[in-house]
Amino acid sequence: MNKELKKKIFSDLADWIIDNEPVYPTNQDCKRWIKKNSQYSITKNDEEEISMLLKYLPMSQKMNNLLYAKYLDQIISK
Repeated sequence: MNKELKKKIFSDLADWIIDNEPVYPTNQDCKRWIKKNSQYSITKNDEEEISMLLKYLPMSQKMNNLLYAKYLDQIISK
């Protein structure tokens, strides 16, 4: 598989995961999403990457939300 195509699929997957906030999908949901939206065959390494996305994207979103809440007045005034 083309690296660029895989990069695009996982980028779209990351967007989809974030869009599901606050109820994030499961690992199985992500695999179904990939199968539904592409002809890509998921490898063992891909499963680890999906797990990493599911672990770190929610943490990143939470941190962003906290920062926006903390600095909202400064953001609006600029």
